[in-house]
Amino acid sequence: MSKIGLILLLCLSLIKADLVNWDYTHTFKLKKDEIAIISVIKKEYENQSKLEGKLTFRWTLFHNELLILLVNYEGHPTQHVLQKVYKRDSISMNLLGDYEQLNQRVILKLQFSNYSKDIATIDALIYDPKKRVEVQFIDPKRKKR
Repeated sequence: MSKIGLILLLCLSLIKADLVNWDYTHTFKLKKDEIAIISVIKKEYENQSKLEGKLTFRWTLFHNELLILLVNYEGHPTQHVLQKVYKRDSISMNLLGDYEQLNQRVILKLQFSNYSKDIATIDALIYDPKKRVEVQFIDPKRKKR
């Protein structure tokens, strides 16, 4: 009986670990090499000024169920390989890393959710427990035919 209880407790803790109340959410539907922009306005409480950070991302290759995602945040480019498998379908990054406690940081999660007819669906999720940023999601402009 104790083994079943332990397994049940472990399963419940794993389920609860993924339940996050996201403060900002947006779904991007991107064609290959379309650039999506997330503007992050950081509120500075000491001198009441605001600093803007810019995050851009695009996907450049989808092959064998793998999506290559290029991300650039404040001049720091990174490349990620995502696939629709648990723990491999998303990336997380700290937008403000000034708190030592992880649950107080502003965190961005980009999650690959679908690929169909040359369009990738990527969800942007932002967790901001102290409300220290303002966020704007800028979808790419598509040419009208």
